[in-house]
Amino acid sequence: AQLSILFGSSGINAEYGVLTGLVPGDYFIRPLMKEYSFTPASKMLTVAEGLEVDVTFNAERVAYSGYGKVTSLNGRPQPGIVVEAVGAGDCSLQEEGVTGEDGSYRIRGLSPNCPLTFLVRSDKSDKIRRASPASQLIEVGTEDRAGINFIVFQEPTTFDITGYVEISPEFVSSTKVLLVEDRGSKSGGKQVHSSALDESRIFVFPEMALTSTYTVKIESSLPHSLYNFTVPDVKLRSEGPFQHVNLAFLPIRKSVHQEQATRASFTALTIIVLSMVLAANHATLVPVFTQVYHSVVNRGGGGDSVGLGGPADGMEYIDDIHKGGARRSKSKKK
Repeated sequence: AQLSILFGSSGINAEYGVLTGLVPGDYFIRPLMKEYSFTPASKMLTVAEGLEVDVTFNAERVAYSGYGKVTSLNGRPQPGIVVEAVGAGDCSLQEEGVTGEDGSYRIRGLSPNCPLTFLVRSDKSDKIRRASPASQLIEVGTEDRAGINFIVFQEPTTFDITGYVEISPEFVSSTKVLLVEDRGSKSGGKQVHSSALDESRIFVFPEMALTSTYTVKIESSLPHSLYNFTVPDVKLRSEGPFQHVNLAFLPIRKSVHQEQATRASFTALTIIVLSMVLAANHATLVPVFTQVYHSVVNRGGGGDSVGLGGPADGMEYIDDIHKGGARRSKSKKK
């Protein structure tokens, strides 16, 4: 048996539907299509074997659709984005649609003469941060509305880093800016980028992942012996898409008095270290230095000193001192 169904209306072209392969019996038919109401709403009919039965329904459009497209800022279609239409004022309606591969969407079932707010549901997509415009107020009349478009901005996964260093021109060539990836207090950090300064004192680092935290710090080749300075650093927040930092690096050259004090301190430290070495090894070093001194004096005077030989004897004496020290070391070990 076969059942032919005609859907007709003065406002739309007639459409036929055919159901084949029906077994004989009684059937309940009810047409359903969003945005349309049908007369009659349903029908009961009997299908006999080998017969073809025709049924006619009149359709009337009672609601309409809103069309639009969702793209990125560069015009790239954004599939899988939920767009919602919510009734405003006394219009209690809520419908939604999802964009296809080409970024287009259609929201059906919009009541005529009903003000509606169209908006992108960014909370239903983990990749959308916001949309522009945030919403659109549209009143659907007795026809479909098209061109309800949105531009969406995705959640950033990276961010750009720029900065400015307050510094005297004479120190620019000896200064660098470092970008260090923080890896916890135990492991410290890892330097990922460095940037030399130029006359603009502006630095720019490449895009960095938002999943890590970073510190921007100054590196200078200026000697601490001649300049007083502290190395500034700034910890960056892990948020994007852009961060700018300001650093101040202001070295001060030490005065002549400070330089002399520094040199005197170094000289005093050297004398103290040498004195400690001499005190610890005086038993061995004093006789050696005494003999060498007399050998040099004898060579310069051209004669022999009483009780002392020439340079050769001095060298032999030094050898004896070393051999004696070696013998004492062996006896101590025994």
